[in-house]
Amino acid sequence: MKKKINIAITGIGSLIGQAIIKSIQRSDLKDEINIIGFDYFMDTVGGFWIDEKHILPDILKSGITHQEWVDVIIKVIIERDIKLLFVGVDFELPILAKYKGEIERKTEAIVLVSSPEVIEIADDKFLTFEFLKNNSLFHPQSYLPQNLDYDNLNYPLIVKPRKGERSRGVYKVNDRSHLLKRIAEVENPIIQECVGNDDDEFTCGTIYLNDELKEIIVLRRSLKEGNTFISNYRNDFPEVITTYLKQVTECLKPFGACNFQLRLDDNGLPKIFEINSRHSGTTYIRSLFGFKEIEYIINSVLFNKETKFELKEGTVVRYFDEFFV
Repeated sequence: MKKKINIAITGIGSLIGQAIIKSIQRSDLKDEINIIGFDYFMDTVGGFWIDEKHILPDILKSGITHQEWVDVIIKVIIERDIKLLFVGVDFELPILAKYKGEIERKTEAIVLVSSPEVIEIADDKFLTFEFLKNNSLFHPQSYLPQNLDYDNLNYPLIVKPRKGERSRGVYKVNDRSHLLKRIAEVENPIIQECVGNDDDEFTCGTIYLNDELKEIIVLRRSLKEGNTFISNYRNDFPEVITTYLKQVTECLKPFGACNFQLRLDDNGLPKIFEINSRHSGTTYIRSLFGFKEIEYIINSVLFNKETKFELKEGTVVRYFDEFFV
């Protein structure tokens, strides 16, 4: 019997971690791979779907150093002969980006994380704006509070944290008093033009490997509590979106999967307002349309094999489910 390859995923209880697990288990590679999970809690549902799980020290609470935390991961990778490490938790990204070289040197495993510079750009929405602007790419006009010219603003505007997730602390403001109120309430805020409307919002994914853009998918989305709950794919979405994503990705040069949130403005031009240099919570949803990014990356990185995509039009609806232990 052919020996299975061990692949690890951090944050197996997160939406991203679960999406990566499901993508592997429902792929053509399912019988060739053992999934080893890392998490901070014993009873997350993803832990019941995999072959083996390990509990990491809580780097956010325990006072453990980044090096000590990384050493725990390195130890497991070596002991279990893990070949590939997927990242399922946002706060781990800058740490793993910093220590990627050390981990790969000591273990010969591949860590699917972008460079520290890319992680920093994606993590900070004002740096995202500056990156787009400096590369002459479409961008929502953005300001920090100290740079606002209150007498020459076009409302409505969006106020949100420079670093945030799932639409938390995001406010639409229609006048100066409302703007001042939200600026005072939001921690480390950024102020941006309000681009388009809810019907013009897209979540998009790219795969960038070996200094080359491999694949792009564009999905129209609807949100509930900051997460995508309805996704729609059609072949006739505006071509300007894919052209734009190609330009952005080739300037950014992420490693592996990258996720972009954008809207079309009143002139039909796409403007990215958020970048996540990682897999998305919609990773498994994308696979249902035929965009099998996890399978693609595993085949490419481990087997030097191309995966052909056949995308199909349709709609995917996300829903809650239960799992009996």
